[in-house]
Amino acid sequence: MSKQTYRFCILLLTALLFLVIFWGVSFYQDNNEELELPDALENVYPLPYDQVPQQASLEIDLPVGYRLVLIVDNYIIPESEIQYVDATGLYIWKPGLNKTFETWAPGKHLIRITWDTVTGLPDYGEFSWEFTTY
Repeated sequence: MSKQTYRFCILLLTALLFLVIFWGVSFYQDNNEELELPDALENVYPLPYDQVPQQASLEIDLPVGYRLVLIVDNYIIPESEIQYVDATGLYIWKPGLNKTFETWAPGKHLIRITWDTVTGLPDYGEFSWEFTTY
């Protein structure tokens, strides 16, 4: 192998090393970050920035005694379409026939919720996030 070929191979390997390092840094995600939800909101699914299949349903867990307003992609979802589990305060909504949306379109979806107590002192709050369906 000539000196010229040897230098070219070293230069090519160095460029490849820098490309791999750049690619790794640009796609790095810190999965150790813990999701901070407002006090009244116990859990949401899908989580912010999740990728879920089109069959996924929204699940919002609030304490018992709270009322929810659900806004999906800037459309207010009627209360009649949202399933509510009295014992746990879990709200579940899924697109379907004769609902605001028949299916999740592939891509990003913006979810915004507001809540308040049904009785007693008001405890108004809101939270928004987005996720992607495939």
